[in-house]
Amino acid sequence: MNSTAEITNAYYQTTAARSHEATLRYYEENAAALLRRFRRWLPESKDANCLDLACGCGEFVFLLETLGYKNVAGVDLCEEELIHGRKFVKAPLFDADVLDFLRTSSTASLNFITALNFLEHVSKEKLLEILRECSRVLRPGGTLVAMVPNAVSPFGSLTRHWDITHEWAFTTNNFRQLATLCGFSPDVNFRECGPEPHGLVSAARFALWQLVRAGIAMRLLVELGTTKDRIYTMDMLVKLRRASN
Repeated sequence: MNSTAEITNAYYQTTAARSHEATLRYYEENAAALLRRFRRWLPESKDANCLDLACGCGEFVFLLETLGYKNVAGVDLCEEELIHGRKFVKAPLFDADVLDFLRTSSTASLNFITALNFLEHVSKEKLLEILRECSRVLRPGGTLVAMVPNAVSPFGSLTRHWDITHEWAFTTNNFRQLATLCGFSPDVNFRECGPEPHGLVSAARFALWQLVRAGIAMRLLVELGTTKDRIYTMDMLVKLRRASN
C-alpha cells in the first residue's frame, strides 16, 4: 500500500475525528452552516438526483436529506467515515474510488454533484478524468459545485498545505480552462468561502473581512492593474454547469 492510500484509508483517525462528533446535534449544526453557504446553489427540485463525492461522514448528504431531497447518495474511500455517516443518513453511502464510481454511473443520470474539499487531493491527470466523467453523468444544465483551496488568496498556502494529501491549489483561471476541456459551460461561477453573517459575531467578522479583502484588492491593483476576480478567501466555491449541447 502506498502512502497516499494508507492516509486515505486512515483518514477518519488521522483527520476527521478531530472535528467530527457522532451526535445528532453535530450533524444539525453542520447542516445549518452548510445551508448558509450553499443555499443559493442547491437544486430547485427536491426530486433532483444528487451525488456527494468524497462524502466523508455524510454531513452534506444529511443536509440534503433534511431539506427533503429524495434522491441522494455519497461515495468515499474511507470506510470508517462511511460507518459513522450511515448512523445519521438514510441515503446510500458507497465505499468506492470516486473515479471508478463515476465510470460505472449512467450518462445524464444526475442533476447535482458536490465535491467539497476533494479535488485538491487528486493529480491533474486524474482531475481531468473526474471532471469529464462528472460532465458525462450530469444532465444538460446540471451543476457541479466544488470547494477548493484558493491559490490567489495571500493565505492560500495554509489550506494548500494543511493536509498532507493535498496535491495543489486552484485559481479562477484553472476552472475556466477545465470547463472548456471537460464539457462544461465556459460561464463558471465563483464565490468566496468567507464569513456568512447570521448573528452579531459573524456579522462583525463579515464586516472586517470586507476591509481585509479591500486591502488585498488594492495590492493586486497596484502590482498587476487587476483584482483577479476578487475571490480572496483561503478556500473558494466554484459552480460548473453542464453544457446544454
